[in-house]
Amino acid sequence: MMKPTRPTISKGGTYPPEFREEAVRYWLSSGQKLNAVASDLGLTPESLRVWRRQMEAPPVLSGESPTEGKRVSELALARELGQLRRDLEAMTRQRDILKKAISIFSDDKSLGGGLK
Repeated sequence: MMKPTRPTISKGGTYPPEFREEAVRYWLSSGQKLNAVASDLGLTPESLRVWRRQMEAPPVLSGESPTEGKRVSELALARELGQLRRDLEAMTRQRDILKKAISIFSDDKSLGGGLK
């Protein structure tokens, strides 16, 4: 997901809802820590936390609009994407460590030829 561009607002003004949603989706899908994303976007971490809670809160009215369900599912997908990216990064590190270990043992002549 692309980094959202921060709109200019007057002092004491609020960010548009579209920017808030994009910022939260960017945070959840990036796999980065909250503080890193907040500073990258020029926001406070608390703003992103509050916006996420607001987006995840169940609708107040009994007549849930179709866009509410879509927004919640987008958040769930963004969260899952972020988790999958973190998992992929961890697996890639583990694979690289195993590759190095194999190359060390296969080059070691004291093992009688090693793993080949």
